[in-house]
Amino acid sequence: MCGIFGYLGSERDVSGLIHSGLRDLEYRGYDSWGIAVARESVIHIAKDIGKLQKFAPNLGSGTLALGHTRWATTGGVTQENAHPHTDSAQRIALVHNGIVENANELRDELIQEGFHFLSETDTEVIVALIEREMRRGAETLLRAARRAFLRLEGLNAIAAIDSLRHEMVLIRDGSPLVLGEKDGAYFAASDLGALAGQVERILHLRDGEIASVNPELLSIFEIRSKKRIALRWEELHWKKSDAALGDYPHYLAKEIAEQPSLLRRMCEEPASFRDATSRIVAEAHTIWLTGCGTAYHAALLGSYLMSASGRHRARAIYAHELLHFVPTLSDGYLLLSISQSGETIDLIEAVREARKTAAQTAALVNVPGSTLTRIVDHSVHLNAGPEKSVLSTKAYTAMVAQLIALAVEEGTRLRNTLLSAADAMESCLRGASLEQICELAKDIKDHRSLFCLGSGVFYPSALEAALKIKEVSYIHAEGFPCGELKHGVIALVEPGTPCFVFVPESGDQRARALVSAQELRARGGRIIGISRTPNPVFDDHIRVDAIGNAFVLASIVPLQFLAYRLAMEKGLDPDKPRNLAKSVTVR
Repeated sequence: MCGIFGYLGSERDVSGLIHSGLRDLEYRGYDSWGIAVARESVIHIAKDIGKLQKFAPNLGSGTLALGHTRWATTGGVTQENAHPHTDSAQRIALVHNGIVENANELRDELIQEGFHFLSETDTEVIVALIEREMRRGAETLLRAARRAFLRLEGLNAIAAIDSLRHEMVLIRDGSPLVLGEKDGAYFAASDLGALAGQVERILHLRDGEIASVNPELLSIFEIRSKKRIALRWEELHWKKSDAALGDYPHYLAKEIAEQPSLLRRMCEEPASFRDATSRIVAEAHTIWLTGCGTAYHAALLGSYLMSASGRHRARAIYAHELLHFVPTLSDGYLLLSISQSGETIDLIEAVREARKTAAQTAALVNVPGSTLTRIVDHSVHLNAGPEKSVLSTKAYTAMVAQLIALAVEEGTRLRNTLLSAADAMESCLRGASLEQICELAKDIKDHRSLFCLGSGVFYPSALEAALKIKEVSYIHAEGFPCGELKHGVIALVEPGTPCFVFVPESGDQRARALVSAQELRARGGRIIGISRTPNPVFDDHIRVDAIGNAFVLASIVPLQFLAYRLAMEKGLDPDKPRNLAKSVTVR
C-alpha cells in the first residue's frame, strides 16, 4: 500500500519533483515519508513521520532521486522506520512496498555476518542483502538487487538507486510499479496517477520482472531466468487535470461531485466496449461476483441485479474468502471481479487460482493496464478517472452503473436510467438538499453509533453507506438488511439513534423498509428516510428524485456527502482517514 516515486534524467530540483510525486501518492500511506537524492556519489536523505510536509526539503538539485510514503506494516511509525533506507556507505538507497515474510531469518543471518540494523523494518534487510552481494563482487546494482530479491519470500516491489554508478533498479513481484518516460527522462511510480502530466508513455512492470535504468539504457529482465524482456510502451491517457483538486477543498468532495458527469459520460461511450464481457455474462449459467470493501458491495448489488433478471444464478463473495470455493468453479461459470485499482492482492490471488479451472473470468477495473486487466479473459474499463481520496465514491458509482448495463439494461433504457440518476445526484448536491445534509451532520456527529437499512438491492447500499461513514468519521456505523432487524440488531437501538432507511418508490422492498422504519421508531430511533417521497414515519426525509435503478445509483450520494460533512464537523481529514490506505496490495 506504500507509495513509491523515482526519477532519473536531466539535472533539476529533484527533491521538489519527488515531493510533488509523493503528494500524488500520499493516499497510499501517510504514516511517514522520505526522499533520497543522489549527489556526488553519496545519498542525501530527508524523512519524517506523519503526513508529507507542505514544502519540499532542500536536498539540492540532481539527476537521480527516490521517494516513499509509508503505510506501516513491519515496524512502528518512527523516523528510523521511515523509508528510504541506505547501505552503510550511503551509496545505495531503497524503498519498498510489501512484506518480506522471512525477514527475521534473514536479519539473524546478516547479524551473524556483522551487519547492524538501525530500524525494525523488513526493508532494511533488503538493503543489507544488496550490500552483501556487492561486497561479494556484484558489479552493478542490477545484479546485486536480483540476487538479494531471490532470497525474499512474500509479495514485494522495490525501487533502489546507486549514487556511484547512477543506476535505478525496479523489481515487481506482487505489488504494482509503473515506469514512465518523456524526453529521455524516466519516472517510476506505484500508481498511474502520479505520472499524469509528467510522461508521454508508460510501461507496466509485470510480476517477476526487474528493470535497470541508467542515462543510456532501459533494460527489463525476468528475475529468475534473466531473460531480456521486450519493452511494452503504452500511451498514458490520464491527464494531470483529471487528478487536480481545482476549487474543491478536498478530493472526497471533488470526487463525490464528479459522479453526475461520470454517468453522462458513460452515456456517450459506445456499448461495443462491453461486448466481449456482455457475451460471456450472457453465456454463463452461474456468475460469481467478487471484490473487497466497496467493490464487494458493488459485487453484492450486482448479484441481486443478475439474479432478478432470471437469466443467471448469481452470488457474491469476498475475494479473500473466494479461495475456499474455487474448486467448485467449472465450465459454464463466470467469475466477475470488481476493483478500483486492479491491484488488490486478495483479489489477484483468487483470480489466478480461478484461472486454473474451466471457468471464464472478467473484471470491472478503473485503472487501465493494472494486473487484474491482464490476468482475466475480458475486462471493462470503469473510466471514472483518477480517484485520490482513500474513500471510493465515483468508482463505486461506475461499478454499479456498469453492472446495471451488464445485468438488466442497455440502449435507450440504460441511457435514460443514467441521465435520471445524474439529475437526481445533482439535485442532492445543491441548494436546500445540501444544506439539509450539512445540518444533519451537525446534529448526529456526537452519536456513538448509527445504522443503515435496506432490502434487496438496497441492502448493499446500506452496507456501502455505513462503510463510508465509519471510514471517515470514526462513528460506529453498521448496515443491515431489513429482515435482520428483529434478529438482534434492534437491541442496539437507543432513543435518538440515527437510523437511515433506503425506501424505493414501490414494490416489496418499499414495504419491508417502511415496516422496519416503524419498528425502529417505536424503539426511539431517529428515522432518516432516503426516498423520492416523504412518509409519516420519517423524522427526516432526504429526497432523491429517481425511481428504479436510477434510484439505486443516486441514493448513495447523499450518504457519501453526509460522511464527508461528518468528518468536517469533527475536524478530521476526509482524504486521509486514520489507519487506511487506498490500495491494499499486501496480505
